[in-house]
Amino acid sequence: MNEEKKRRVFSAVLSGLIMLVTVLVAVITYQLIGIISRKNQIERLDAEIASLKEQIKTAESDIDAWNLEWKIIERARELGLYFEEEEE
Repeated sequence: MNEEKKRRVFSAVLSGLIMLVTVLVAVITYQLIGIISRKNQIERLDAEIASLKEQIKTAESDIDAWNLEWKIIERARELGLYFEEEEE
């Protein structure tokens, strides 16, 4: 092989490597952006889940409070309702 042919082969190999590296960098960048996006979405959903769990806990507390007998009687009296033995 003469010197000119060696330079052409070297140039072709170098150009191919540069194109390969460019494509790989683009793919890795795209994948990293996707990973970061999914991570942010997971964090947002985790925060939403925590908020909803807190709302469930609050609602259960409210239900438990309204199931107490004195609370039922209090609300009935607000509505003007009485037990038969209490009416005069």
